[in-house]
Amino acid sequence: MATLSGGPAGNRSPPAAVRRFGRGDPEYPERLTHLHDPPAGLWARGAIRLPADRMIGIVGTRRATEYGRRMAHDLAFDLATAGWAIVSGLAAGIDAAAHRGALAAGGTTIAVLGCGVDRVYPAANRGLYQAIGQGGLLLSEYPPEQAPRKFNFPERNRIIAALSSALVVVQAGERSGALITAGLALNLGREVLAVPGPADQSVSRGAHQLLRDGAAVAETALDVLRQLYGPAYDGSATVQGTLFDASGSLPDAARPAPAARLREALAGGPAPVDELSRVTGIEVSETLATLCRMEIGGKVRSLPGHRFELVRRP
Repeated sequence: MATLSGGPAGNRSPPAAVRRFGRGDPEYPERLTHLHDPPAGLWARGAIRLPADRMIGIVGTRRATEYGRRMAHDLAFDLATAGWAIVSGLAAGIDAAAHRGALAAGGTTIAVLGCGVDRVYPAANRGLYQAIGQGGLLLSEYPPEQAPRKFNFPERNRIIAALSSALVVVQAGERSGALITAGLALNLGREVLAVPGPADQSVSRGAHQLLRDGAAVAETALDVLRQLYGPAYDGSATVQGTLFDASGSLPDAARPAPAARLREALAGGPAPVDELSRVTGIEVSETLATLCRMEIGGKVRSLPGHRFELVRRP
């Protein structure tokens, strides 16, 4: 393990510990061996080890709209809450929103870089870079000190595709790099989903093309999980009241975590604690404790009469 010094302001991170692992090392993911040109090794910086599985990629355009950023954030939040690590590329727009959603949920996020892990690119994402370094993982096949280069980014996309069990495209133009990542994921046998958007926006065209080509629709985290868990999960339970009323019939690994179930139950408006407990199937004591943690995190607010509502981001 080496300690690297920082560089010019606005270009590199503060001094940080960086490690490298190659093929044959325990941390090197078997998933990368599915590539015809797997990286010989990876450089990593962060507080966690690279998971062996349970990773979902969320990618899209740098020129995201508010709708796109919100969808990426909320999908990442709910999937991270359900125990999945979110993989993306730290680019502006959709990538950054996905990373932030996973961090907001207290979950795991992995940024695959097109430069060395001691480089911050784009510079505007310095704060996010540092947050991922403290609570997630920065990953690159390029050695420290390697500057970002145009052709590095299509190469790093294959790592995002290979690590992910499913890849979700949230807004993409007709020539977006996200479509390259989706093609790589399909070639690797990964599930590919796309978020539909307004038909009159150019950033919807790539995602809509994927949908025409057979990609699954991703409107919620549950759509992604249904795609992964197959027909027994998809549509097999009778849903009453809220989306998660029937969650008790789902496999344990597929059941959304309490915070995600409560967020879904509150999507229709404020509700009292006892009603939330009933429709989610969560014990009243756990419902209240989870809501208190969500309130501290700024996700919900309490109202008179033991009622709660979601905090809507502007």
